[in-house]
Amino acid sequence: MDPDLRSRLIAFLAEYVTEHKQRRIEEVLSFRTRHLTIALEDIYQSHNASAVVRSCDCLCIQDIHVIENSNTYEVNPDVVLGSSKWVDIHRYNSDEENNTPNCFEALRKQGYQIIGTSPAPQYPSLLDFKPEGKIALIFGTEMAGLSQYAVENADNMVRIPIYGFTESYNISVSAAICLYDLMHKIMASDVNWRLSEEEKEDLTLKWYQRIIKNSDTLVEEFLRIS
Repeated sequence: MDPDLRSRLIAFLAEYVTEHKQRRIEEVLSFRTRHLTIALEDIYQSHNASAVVRSCDCLCIQDIHVIENSNTYEVNPDVVLGSSKWVDIHRYNSDEENNTPNCFEALRKQGYQIIGTSPAPQYPSLLDFKPEGKIALIFGTEMAGLSQYAVENADNMVRIPIYGFTESYNISVSAAICLYDLMHKIMASDVNWRLSEEEKEDLTLKWYQRIIKNSDTLVEEFLRIS
């Protein structure tokens, strides 16, 4: 959309959004990022994947990549608690048996280095990992972990230190720990991790349309008279 038209449309829709909500959206956008993202490979328990979605919104991570090889992800509304309307979920579910290569290719085209996760002791600790450039974390299924393809084609692997008897964390807990650690490392660095002004406007428009009742009708009316 033409930037001027987008700005005028945002101003038009803002009349239907409370000032408190407008300020809250501006505040959230000031922390939103695409410098860090996450990919979920064939997660079969929807409540775990939905918990990851919720964590991503809390940590201001905008994009979630869902690889659907054998399992289809359905948002669990009791777990996401509305968080799914604030993030973008990108699905990879072509007719091919393995959609992981498609996801990896898309992430690399966007400049991400792919970091796999595993509890295996041979991998370096998350605590010692220093993020450089854009990072895409990838998590595997609850039982089997990442596929062999994902492990072999990730740029690096990390593990979360475990000090008890249990061998691994729940997938949603693992994701939350990793995202929290990396997000705060990135925020403390000198890199420009925030969204561009254009990206902020795109999301403002998208979010306005999602929270305004009958927004499609309002947009059609605006475009007709513009």
